[in-house]
Amino acid sequence: MAKVKVVSWNIWGGQHLSGILDFLSEFKPDIICLQETIQDLNGKNNTAETIARHLGYKSSYFTSTYEIDTAKYYKELEPRIVAMGNAIVSRNAIQDFKVHPLSEEKTRFLIEALIPANGEILHIFSSHLIHTHQEPSDLQEFQAKRMAEIIPKKRALLGADLNATPQSATVKVLKKTMINTDSELAPTWGVYPEGCPVCKPQAIDTRLDYLFVTKDLKFHSFKVHDSKGSDHLPISVVLEV
Repeated sequence: MAKVKVVSWNIWGGQHLSGILDFLSEFKPDIICLQETIQDLNGKNNTAETIARHLGYKSSYFTSTYEIDTAKYYKELEPRIVAMGNAIVSRNAIQDFKVHPLSEEKTRFLIEALIPANGEILHIFSSHLIHTHQEPSDLQEFQAKRMAEIIPKKRALLGADLNATPQSATVKVLKKTMINTDSELAPTWGVYPEGCPVCKPQAIDTRLDYLFVTKDLKFHSFKVHDSKGSDHLPISVVLEV
């Protein structure tokens, strides 16, 4: 059996990149599922590539979801229009990479990387569902149902900012086919009040981020970590492959 350390993290545009790199350099995950990753419209300054290069990892893949103005969402970054999306970074080479649309309205994608581990191929997914300020959403639930349809029933892991609480219909959809690796459901969001100008969180008191696995995978050591690198906290789990 081989141990595979996986981190999932909404990195809030990478505006506190030094804190992100400090945590990842110390924790040394094998696979990283990223949300709110950005790059310039000319393809340069890709946050996932920067992380991979800093860690000395072989592969990083990024898919743009939409364009944003950093001046509106990320006050610590140089004002400009950038592409924002999801990414997967891997210590080992990624054999294949796929992009799965989840909805045409308020477009969201599920990205998939096929990564070898101890003679097996792991299906690693990263996604970021629409933000509803923790209110019920038919569209968000629809996006979750699409994910459940797309993700295979074996050797798959989903790292995602679902923008949904554990009691939500969105999370319940995924629990029908996958296992939530955290039984304690500790909060992961609210590090900075600026993380949402509507919610204005004053404490880390909301669970939005998850690591789900298919029922055939063995796992242990789920953890919510401390970090000031983002408005979300990084989460991790160890797979036995």
